[in-house]
Amino acid sequence: MGSNISRRIFLERGAKGLITTAFVPAFFKSDSLKAFSSPDGENMKLNEYLNHFLVSEEIIKDVMNTALSKGGDYCDLYFQHQISNYIGLEDGSVNKAYSEIGFGVGIRVLKGNQTGYSFTEDLTPKAMKLAAATAANIAEGSQMISPQQLKLKATPNYYPIKTAWEDIKIDQKIPFLQQINEKVFAADKRIIKSNIWFSDETSYILLATSDGKFVLDYQPMSSISVSCNAEQNGKKEENYFDLNGRRGIEFFTPQTIDRLANEAVRKTVMLFDAVKPEAGEMPVVLAAGSSGILLHEAIGHGMEADFNRKNVSIFSDKIVSRLQKNLLQ
Repeated sequence: MGSNISRRIFLERGAKGLITTAFVPAFFKSDSLKAFSSPDGENMKLNEYLNHFLVSEEIIKDVMNTALSKGGDYCDLYFQHQISNYIGLEDGSVNKAYSEIGFGVGIRVLKGNQTGYSFTEDLTPKAMKLAAATAANIAEGSQMISPQQLKLKATPNYYPIKTAWEDIKIDQKIPFLQQINEKVFAADKRIIKSNIWFSDETSYILLATSDGKFVLDYQPMSSISVSCNAEQNGKKEENYFDLNGRRGIEFFTPQTIDRLANEAVRKTVMLFDAVKPEAGEMPVVLAAGSSGILLHEAIGHGMEADFNRKNVSIFSDKIVSRLQKNLLQ
């Protein structure tokens, strides 16, 4: 088990060592990204990802040794390069478009039940060791273990796409949004306004763990939301429909475009027929989907293993009693 270090002490120690610098290397050009745009992530070579983040196995081991220098039980380095693009369309015209780039490494150290975490956007060895030293402060003492020899762990390709989002220009995306906008207004004469919000995202991930694993991943993501306003006899209603998933642009078929427009309109105009429910207790039928999230938030977190292992969940004693009952039987 780890020593009892308060959050205040950990932050005080970390404040002396943590430096986070906004830094995105200039070498990330569109040509260099094409080498990683293949959806077949399991065939990516480890050295390509190491080069992508300008690190080597030796540098990573050196950083890990710093992270474990105060007696941590385990550490991992999570490198991520994320490229995000956003487009907003209002009544047929683009009114917002921007891009974001996230780049850096998060360093985590575990000691018993405690976690020390630090990060930096500067991937020079000096900056990473400084962040590792901050995360190491969760423990007190001297290094007990050393990182194991790192080996690549193959992972399935859960989200194959035909074309990487980095290879799709903005003028290839806008027509999809304009088609949705036209179909929204054509679907019902009561529609008076529409807004369409589209985003695509790509993440390159390299994970290195002190128990000897290298894991690589290429994660595409797209999200589109269609909202509209309708008016009937002076009454106005608004609703939306969205689709999100790790898919490429090939997902946006004519059928998908129709579904986005029709569902947004249907969910909006149906509100004109909504009535105020009677007060009091009544049976409720929950459909699949959002009701699952509701149940998870209501009782799911309390059933998670960590909370019950630490006896901080309202279900902890109930689980123990059930186990004892089963044993007695």
